[in-house]
Amino acid sequence: MNATRLTIVETHPVQYNAPWFRYLAQNCPAIDLTVLYASRPTPEQQAVGFDRAFEWDTPMFEGYRWRIVRESLPTDAFDSASFRGLDVKHIGNAVLETKPDVVLVPGWHSVTQIRALAACRRSGVPVLYRGDTHAGMRPAGVRGLLWDVKTRGLLRQYAAHLAVGQRSRQHLLAHGVPPSRIYSSPHAVDNDFFARMAAPHLTDAGRAEVRCAFGFGRETFVVLYVGKLHEHKCVGDAIRAATALGPKAALLIVGQGDSEAALRAEAARRGVRVTWAGFLNQGELGRAYAAADCLVLPSPPTLSSRPRPASVSAQGMSTIWPPPSAAFASAARERTWRPHVASESRTIPTRDRRRVSKARANP
Repeated sequence: MNATRLTIVETHPVQYNAPWFRYLAQNCPAIDLTVLYASRPTPEQQAVGFDRAFEWDTPMFEGYRWRIVRESLPTDAFDSASFRGLDVKHIGNAVLETKPDVVLVPGWHSVTQIRALAACRRSGVPVLYRGDTHAGMRPAGVRGLLWDVKTRGLLRQYAAHLAVGQRSRQHLLAHGVPPSRIYSSPHAVDNDFFARMAAPHLTDAGRAEVRCAFGFGRETFVVLYVGKLHEHKCVGDAIRAATALGPKAALLIVGQGDSEAALRAEAARRGVRVTWAGFLNQGELGRAYAAADCLVLPSPPTLSSRPRPASVSAQGMSTIWPPPSAAFASAARERTWRPHVASESRTIPTRDRRRVSKARANP
């Protein structure tokens, strides 16, 4: 039986998708995979949202078949908020040249994706949907009604739909997609990679050294945040909740963004100990994960799905993912408690200091 020729269309390379593509290519003989990247940003273009030019330090193109349709132009914009920022007009021809049996177009945030979807529809090639959109992103009022009409119309262009989580599935069902056309495809993380990066720092001596490098002692309870420092990331909620954890707790914040100055001021005003590590590339994150006792992932109610942390199980770090709050008080347990990796979490409404304190007192 011949393998199914699957072509995945991406606007540009993304660091957390490459391991998934490698896994498909190397472990799924029923799939003949090709990944089409519409373009590739320069380090300067990739700086949007990170506040610095950089290139990913992990293998982005190894272990699977790929092609870049065209190199970037100075006028290209790769952020998802810019619908016409990246317009690769011949993406449709490039997709059909791969002679696909089926094509995955993740969504429609870029006109380039719409062009790929339209080319497949004209040629009778079935298309799979895999997006993060859910009902919490729906605008209010009349705009919401128009958003519903647009969403229903676009979802009907797909032959099947891959749900990344429960809210994604609910969104699809609410917009007319039959249950028989929805398949589970949760987000994933290359934990082996992060565990390898953390391994040198997981001995007693190695961990003490890396904690010292970040400014923490052995008895400090270190809560880690990794991500961009933008208002919608709700990092301020983590700082406010940290006030309840007491003087032996500290935050390690990895990332940069336009909210950094305001967050620094908030932490200083509340007297919260924070180490601001700045941007760390993928290969450097293992040090931060090894140094931490807990990973916190604050998020607003409109976050698309559960976060996708890379937890270092050898350390026993707890992962707290509490939409819609940043309350990580469940991590403020006695030091004799060994956290369960990504298995215990608690949801507490944003800025609810009373419940934060209660959770701290009653772990």
